[in-house]
Amino acid sequence: MDAPEGDRGGGFPGAFDRYAPAILGYARRRLDSQEAAWDVVSDTFTSAWRHWDRRPGPDELLPWLYAIAGNSVRDHRRSAERRRRLLARLAAVRRDSHAADPAEGVVLGGSIGDALSRLTEADREVLRLVAWEGQTDARSLGLVLGVSPAAARSRVHRARRRLRALLDDSGLDDPGLDDPGLDDPGDPAPGAVGKLAGSPIRQHAKEV
Repeated sequence: MDAPEGDRGGGFPGAFDRYAPAILGYARRRLDSQEAAWDVVSDTFTSAWRHWDRRPGPDELLPWLYAIAGNSVRDHRRSAERRRRLLARLAAVRRDSHAADPAEGVVLGGSIGDALSRLTEADREVLRLVAWEGQTDARSLGLVLGVSPAAARSRVHRARRRLRALLDDSGLDDPGLDDPGLDDPGDPAPGAVGKLAGSPIRQHAKEV
């Protein structure tokens, strides 16, 4: 597809060259398989190509691609879950008995990774988008999540509040959780979400 006149970044080819690494990183942090992560990149840019005439402006192009990639990641997770369930059923048929994992049901604690693992997937994803993908303004985050900026702020606030409660229960503290605010577009200085991106959450989030 030729770049429309005035389209910065070389149109679709330029967008692919610029943002494919970010989409690959997004997928690799959410999927176990490198092959599946590349599939997400392919799915994302195939869909973007098909809807290129409806793309947002340059400043919102990456969040738009993240939103498309999120749909692909969810599809891959559903497929992987179906495969896991099928394998589990087949294994159960072959075994005379099934012993539950003694670790199941044990209260997790002692690390930020443990606390994150106890959040809902929706809460974890909000924190991932902030800490990993740098979506620290409400409008961009809302575009990725498909919600309004106000709703995006609310989701970040709730996710961080729940994580704070889990950390308090474990006797841990994280300086990136002090302020429940979310940067507005154009804020001259990073707010608490910016601190979250540099906090231990970033290092431990891959554990979940």
